[in-house]
Amino acid sequence: MSDSTNPPKSQRHTALRISGHVLMRCLEALMLAWVVWFLVDVMLLAGSEDTGATSSSWMYFVKNGAWEFWEHLVLVNDSTVRGGAWWLVLACLALTCFLRYRKPLARVLEG
Repeated sequence: MSDSTNPPKSQRHTALRISGHVLMRCLEALMLAWVVWFLVDVMLLAGSEDTGATSSSWMYFVKNGAWEFWEHLVLVNDSTVRGGAWWLVLACLALTCFLRYRKPLARVLEG
């Protein structure tokens, strides 16, 4: 292979680091959105009167809560519900990126 077809090693390293950062922030955003969704679901269900004993509510959370968020992201046919779930992920992505990169951004912006 010739050197003209392969990017320099530093470019590959930089691209790999950037793609790694992007992947990690996306995974963090998905997990944070899942936790937020689950906690809101717990609070809403805890306030409803049609739930039985606490143990049955907990079993509902365990059986359905883990899957419900992912179902709303992809499988629900209502585009408004699916869009709302993706907006939650986008908000969590903004939050995770801000928390991770706020100090480097402050150094760049402040000089």
